[in-house]
Amino acid sequence: CAAREAMIAAVQPPSVEHLRQAAAECEDEGDLDQAAELYRAILAAEGPHAETCFQLADVLYRQGDLTAARERYYAAIEIDEEFIEARANLGCVLLELDQPQLAEAAFRGALAGYPDYADAHYHLARTLTRLERPEEASGHWREFLRLSPRSPWAEEAEQALGEGGGS
Repeated sequence: CAAREAMIAAVQPPSVEHLRQAAAECEDEGDLDQAAELYRAILAAEGPHAETCFQLADVLYRQGDLTAARERYYAAIEIDEEFIEARANLGCVLLELDQPQLAEAAFRGALAGYPDYADAHYHLARTLTRLERPEEASGHWREFLRLSPRSPWAEEAEQALGEGGGS
């Protein structure tokens, strides 16, 4: 992307901070291939870093490379086991990869670190519903509604609980 080229031309050699800024600009411009390469360059320059792994995972996810995104989310968690957003995003990817038991573990890990994480309750409730464990799911649907009653997903939760006019 143009931002990347200008950034690299202006600074020889580019600092990690300049690479990070260029990667963000490439993401903003929709040049996800270049953003991914810049995040990889940052990892090569600074070594393992949870936030950079997370950013690369998000780009890979947006590109539709779920397997690679899964591995980068795992890497972020291995580096920083308290990276709650990485655990939640990993759960979403695992669910898309048809690995609901592993997704459940990821969501439970996110909630162990942050019990008021509404999105993790939502995704865990959906996962438990998919695993045909509606009794367990209902507690997470209720907690999700308590934490985020105005969410765009609230209607789905109400319906799952039989409170929204549906069953």
